Amino acid sequence: MKLFASDLDGTLLNRKHRADWIINHGLQIIKETGNVFTVSTGRNLSLLRTAKLNKSYVICMNGSCILDPNEKILIRHPLKKEVLHFLLFDTPFQFEYQTIDGIYTTKDAQSFKKIYMANQMLRNRDIKEDMVKNLEAYFFESDPYWILDQEIFKVNLHFTDPSMGPLLDKLAKEHADKIVNAPSVPSLAEITGAGVTKGNAVQELADMLEIQNQDIYVYGDGINDVSMLSCFDHSYCPAGSTKEALAAAHYELGPYEEYSVIRHMVDVCMNAL
Repeated sequence: MKLFASDLDGTLLNRKHRADWIINHGLQIIKETGNVFTVSTGRNLSLLRTAKLNKSYVICMNGSCILDPNEKILIRHPLKKEVLHFLLFDTPFQFEYQTIDGIYTTKDAQSFKKIYMANQMLRNRDIKEDMVKNLEAYFFESDPYWILDQEIFKVNLHFTDPSMGPLLDKLAKEHADKIVNAPSVPSLAEITGAGVTKGNAVQELADMLEIQNQDIYVYGDGINDVSMLSCFDHSYCPAGSTKEALAAAHYELGPYEEYSVIRHMVDVCMNAL
């Protein structure tokens, strides 16, 4: 039995950031040949559902939560309350705080949506449909003490200017015993608890399913995929991925728009028969 773990945007999904018949049919072949597929994404469940994928295991929020195909939580790594308190009250940033199903920010809706849409355009995303729909998962002007009481798994920040990147990098380095900042792209911060990464989560799921490392195949294109691309021998990047992901992966595939990732997974499954 093999375990296939894939990032979504820029890796498995099509240009519209969704699954389609080709992708879901490929996932069905993986299942029918006795293998296992897991999503490995920075999204939470509310954002993941817009991708329209067949049921599968889910590693979400950069490894902070692992769920079975029925959305039952198997492993959870929420941020510690002391870390949340620090981020909420002792930094100058208005972060976005992710629960399993919602995203909360102290920022007002108008200001946030302007930043969010500008960020999506920088990433060359089609913002007319799914990106606008994603905003339905956000709750604005949230009480920081209410946020502190929630089970928060990941904290994001969309940058308003390039100077924020070095500031967040410095913050993560100074508090490396408490947090990890592994953004998918340079225009974001994506913070989880110390030791919480996609790579560690893939290993946790593989151990739970009793799958050996030589039977793990991982795919990703972003900076937050580096931890899993560098952990496993069977690691693949689509052409055009970030330079960090390309450097970490052992192999390069064709462009994601040509379904290079799902086709590779299916080929591996069929060749093993």
